[in-house]
Amino acid sequence: MSKAIKPFLLCTLLGISFSDYFIPEFKNCDRNDRVIVTAKSNPSTLQSPASSVSASLDVLDDPTTKTEYQQLMQSFGDRISQLPMNEVLQTVSSQFLGKPYREGLLDRGEIEKLSVSLTEFDCVLFVETVLAFTRNLLATKPTYANFIEQVQTVRYANGNLDGYCSRLHYFSAWIRDNQKRNIVRDLTAELGGIRLEKRLNFMSSNWQKYPRLKHSESNYQCILAMEEKLELETKSAPLRYIPSPNIHAIYSSLKAGDIIAVVTDIKGLDTTHTGFVYPTAKGFGFIHASPSGKVKVSPDLQRYVERVDHAIGIMVARPQP
Repeated sequence: MSKAIKPFLLCTLLGISFSDYFIPEFKNCDRNDRVIVTAKSNPSTLQSPASSVSASLDVLDDPTTKTEYQQLMQSFGDRISQLPMNEVLQTVSSQFLGKPYREGLLDRGEIEKLSVSLTEFDCVLFVETVLAFTRNLLATKPTYANFIEQVQTVRYANGNLDGYCSRLHYFSAWIRDNQKRNIVRDLTAELGGIRLEKRLNFMSSNWQKYPRLKHSESNYQCILAMEEKLELETKSAPLRYIPSPNIHAIYSSLKAGDIIAVVTDIKGLDTTHTGFVYPTAKGFGFIHASPSGKVKVSPDLQRYVERVDHAIGIMVARPQP
């Protein structure tokens, strides 16, 4: 996903208001809840692999993050690592309920660095953090260093931080790249998903609205090459989604911790939000870092998606042990 879609990015195209992100409207439900476009951008300059190493070290040396990690680890009993992965995912995600939503967490500064937070999230950062923490918990020897490594692994193409363009900006690309490495499995097709006929080129098509694309030819070319690669991949393996009216029919096939990405009809974009399936006593809910201000559970997944402006359905990916 790219990082910050600036004000006025699509105002003339869609006739709606914007802050730092493009924010589709909700209809009558969760009125305070708004969903960001997950292909958001604040491109930075490219950097060498050596910078990736120092970026990781910066996080490892952060005493605040390390303290939060230790406190969170202490909150889990020894038996949690013996639970099925989907139950661990639900347990971990619930630990963050009420934590504040923050925009722009991955784009502070001009150089791409490994940003890790256990106290505030945007929707993608929430998914990556819960997944990374769960993978660390289920490791033979969970450690803080392994948790940091897991965050990098799920966030960047092939798990390698090598500049801004190595981040998996479009969430369908995030799913595809992590599936290649057996971190998640895309369930969308087997759950009856239909083809999503769309070219992902939102960032390059709106380059003039992104200051660091507008003033950096190398950044623009990098993003353009990334999108062209995605186009080739989708020709051989088309994107798929489950239409909104069909979501309720797949409830029996979902598990706690399944990753949900809300698919949009906005030109050039694949998804606008993401979170996890969260079973409740009343059905299948959706836990996510909500732009309404905090991590929360929306009680019914289909009802939630149907009230997201421009949403047409979902993609589903299941984390793998």
